[in-house]
Amino acid sequence: MDTIAYQTAAMTKDDFFYAYRQLAETTERHILLDSGRGGEMCIAGLNPLVTAQAKEHGLLLQWRDGKEELLTGDPLVLLNEVLSRYKLTHQENLPAFQGGAIGMISYDYVRRYETLPVLADDDLLTPDTYFYLFDQWAVLDIQSETVYFMALPDKQSSLATMRNEWTVAAKEGLATRKFSAGQALDIEVTEEDLQVSVTGEQFEQMVRDVQQFIAQGEVVQVNLSVRQSKPLHAPSLLMYEALRSFNPSPYMAYMAAPEFEVVSGSPELLLKKRGNELSTRPIGGTRKRGMTEAEDQALQQELISNTKEKGEHKMLVDLECADFEGICQPGTVEVDEFMVVEKYSHVMHLVSNVRGTAASDNHAEIIHGVFPGGSITGDPKLRTMEIIEELEPTRRGLYTGSMGWIGFDGDMELNITIRTAYIQEGVVHIQAGAGLVPDSDPASEYQESMNKAKALWQAKEMAEQIVREEQRH
Repeated sequence: MDTIAYQTAAMTKDDFFYAYRQLAETTERHILLDSGRGGEMCIAGLNPLVTAQAKEHGLLLQWRDGKEELLTGDPLVLLNEVLSRYKLTHQENLPAFQGGAIGMISYDYVRRYETLPVLADDDLLTPDTYFYLFDQWAVLDIQSETVYFMALPDKQSSLATMRNEWTVAAKEGLATRKFSAGQALDIEVTEEDLQVSVTGEQFEQMVRDVQQFIAQGEVVQVNLSVRQSKPLHAPSLLMYEALRSFNPSPYMAYMAAPEFEVVSGSPELLLKKRGNELSTRPIGGTRKRGMTEAEDQALQQELISNTKEKGEHKMLVDLECADFEGICQPGTVEVDEFMVVEKYSHVMHLVSNVRGTAASDNHAEIIHGVFPGGSITGDPKLRTMEIIEELEPTRRGLYTGSMGWIGFDGDMELNITIRTAYIQEGVVHIQAGAGLVPDSDPASEYQESMNKAKALWQAKEMAEQIVREEQRH
């Protein structure tokens, strides 16, 4: 079996981002998986060897040289088969990602293996899956501040050039950074500023409809969302740069494709696989951040002592454990972290960690077992997805789907795409929701959904402000 070729260079997380930003200007297909806070690594790829996107009956492979291949079947099963063409030995001395597919899975991919009603308008036509495979890519080991420039064996000779390009680009990029860390523009986002999929009044009625389903014993909890849209007058990568400067999250991502771009600041892990070990980190329970340390502490105390939030969170953990029982070896599923508080720029959340040992090595089978995440559908999962389809007027697309990587070696890491902007034809679409239970207050649930999108709207406004200033000069 072959091994990945690599070279290294010293870089910080900022060096890595700004090098990527500089180099991304020369190609229309590229992706960055960015651990904004915590995390082991950041991953970047430019100008992929293959673009693999779902089509109605299968997977279309578009090669860089213009060749195309259409495979028939489930796109993730087929992607697994494409990855298995590359026989590469996993090297213990390298970061976990040693090549494979990097990209996204739409929420509506679930229709490939579950039967849902077809009621919502599929107005954005988001592909069910969209992945890039690179013949050379870069991985930053965050702790050691070392970048590994990796390549498939036949691209080994170009690694020195790649290393030099990235080193030069990091210096150039840092010299033109647009935002200082931690400084956010304070803006008020109201329904009047945006085009929304449902008005506040309509959303409140949807909440009451859900409470009716709960009262009838059909579901325990449902996550409902509202989509907010507005034209973008700045490069989407500049919007991403603004977002990462003041709202760093564990599972951030930027993706550019000819048909769309994605700016994601997601805090939530859907699935992590290392060897045969699986883990997930359900998030449930939210409070806004306080203006002062004392107010912040009071809000945290209120969150961890709130019976409704704790009950809702426990239900999500039970749901994730049940999903894991279906894909893990008997007796291996456990909760090794329970209800810890994680704080972000605008909100704080209750978070737990569930782990287990995989029963199978099949990527698609494992993903089918947990996708989409229970924290953003509800309980029981299938019935809540039927209700979402009935009540939300538009298809979710990438919102509450997933972004991440699936390795040649069988490892993977996928987030849940919340706090995410999907940009198409110059319009930003941001969707956010709330978990609804019997004592949810309809008006405040709508407000929570609007608040969750605020950081992204701030990032958009900050990027546009830079553009306006540059135009004035």
